[in-house]
Amino acid sequence: MSDEPRRPGRRTRLYALTDGRTDAPRTVLTMDTTITAAVAGDALDGLPTEWQVVLGLCPAPNGRAVAELAARMGMRLTPMALLLGELADRGLIHHRPPLEGAGTTNVHLLMRIRDNLARI
Repeated sequence: MSDEPRRPGRRTRLYALTDGRTDAPRTVLTMDTTITAAVAGDALDGLPTEWQVVLGLCPAPNGRAVAELAARMGMRLTPMALLLGELADRGLIHHRPPLEGAGTTNVHLLMRIRDNLARI
């Protein structure tokens, strides 16, 4: 997917993205939580570039899972969850837990998710 952003070179430090927050935000997200942008694309001016990229990757109504956003941004899962928690606390994203019947303990489903994330 060539239109997806990849983060070559230097990365912004986590504390710069979360205003110094390095512990769990008020909003706790799991890797399979679905994230949807709560703001329109024209309302992104003035936000940090990384925030704009994340919001651009999860448009309504479908959004993306936390793990997928981490993979697309080239970030580890914990920093991505902290960043998304910061965005949620500021009202910039909506989040919803995975569907109860998703069967996240199904090994075959987990293998398909892993394979799809590896292709990104």
